[in-house]
Amino acid sequence: MTAEVQAVQKGPKARDYEIVINGTPHVVDNADVTYGQVAQLAFPGASDPDVTYSVAYRKAHGGSGTLVAGGSVKVKKGTSFNVTPTTRS
Repeated sequence: MTAEVQAVQKGPKARDYEIVINGTPHVVDNADVTYGQVAQLAFPGASDPDVTYSVAYRKAHGGSGTLVAGGSVKVKKGTSFNVTPTTRS
């Protein structure tokens, strides 16, 4: 059994946070999650400079809102994000 499989079976560590991005569960190791981290988790490897992301969140500390480039939000278990790519026109 690989270490990765063992980690998944054991679940998150006490200092990890379970979040959901576009319906997919993710585990992050810090309560403060940045716009860039969320975008990268939502669309791994994306690097088109003409694409920005609209990021809405709910169930974070402080409730719901929108995350903008350069910003961050403090998450807790169950925080969810909806990330949509947007191209410049």
